[in-house]
Amino acid sequence: MAEAIKSALAQTCPPAEIIVVDDGSTDRTGEVARSFGDKVRCISQENRGVGAARNTGLQHARGSLIALLDSDDLWAERKLELQAAYLRAHPETDMVFCHMKPFLSPEINARARKFDAREIPACNAGSLLARREAFAKAGAFPAGKNIQEFFPWFVRACDAGMTHHILPELLLLRRVHLTNSVNDPQSRLAYVRFLKQRLDRKRSSAAAPGIVP
Repeated sequence: MAEAIKSALAQTCPPAEIIVVDDGSTDRTGEVARSFGDKVRCISQENRGVGAARNTGLQHARGSLIALLDSDDLWAERKLELQAAYLRAHPETDMVFCHMKPFLSPEINARARKFDAREIPACNAGSLLARREAFAKAGAFPAGKNIQEFFPWFVRACDAGMTHHILPELLLLRRVHLTNSVNDPQSRLAYVRFLKQRLDRKRSSAAAPGIVP
């Protein structure tokens, strides 16, 4: 958590506000966030899952541009600068992403785990900077425990006509650790169910009268 906050504070284009949502954590999240004083606003709530935490943060955010950062990931220092500049130069774009590179958390033995350290274009929460209007049009993140929240939201945003662009710069470092949601069987199963439901809806729409598949 502290490293993530420090990476936000170190931005060449400093954020107007930093909001940390303590979603009933047991890892001193609130204590760490409050140790930064008035540089960080901490909001505590009972544990309701990542989607609910993101929704709480959005409800309290005041800026016209909004970024998301998970507690274990890091931003490169020019992330907000480059993304905000792109949105200023391209008013037709609602959301901008960037390239991402994973890194292993110290408790993981790199030799015991297959690890792909390649830099990749990313459409995920930590790589996002979006206009406030995009969140208003796409609606709230799916709330609940052990569910995928960002990908369904992003698909809904695209379905609502939101446009996006991926910058070529590496601006997000994503920590790989034992509790990543990608390592959680329940999260992976929920993700697969969501994809199936979306495909089923598309097939139903394509098969409707008057629509040629």
